[in-house]
Amino acid sequence: MNPHRLQDRLDSIPESLDAPQRARVAAHRSAVEECRERIAELRTELRRVLSGIDGPRSSVEIMIELDGLERVQQRLDSRLSDLCDELTGTTPVVRYGDAAPI
Repeated sequence: MNPHRLQDRLDSIPESLDAPQRARVAAHRSAVEECRERIAELRTELRRVLSGIDGPRSSVEIMIELDGLERVQQRLDSRLSDLCDELTGTTPVVRYGDAAPI
């Protein structure tokens, strides 16, 4: 999910959340951000390896990890979006799974 759209979803959560609910949102958000940061690191590492700068790993190893994390990112985004729906009591008009409308 686009980071700006995700932020809009987070902004829709009411300020009146109790501590356990805030902790859930923070944990989900942290996981999303951690995954997004790792993906950015891997993309940089992959660019270096593919430009001929030797690295500690092969391009295939990097791509395998990157592919897995990109899939995980979609799932984490979806879980955070679902949590936002739960906490705001709304459901978006169009729902997406891993990659396709459902």
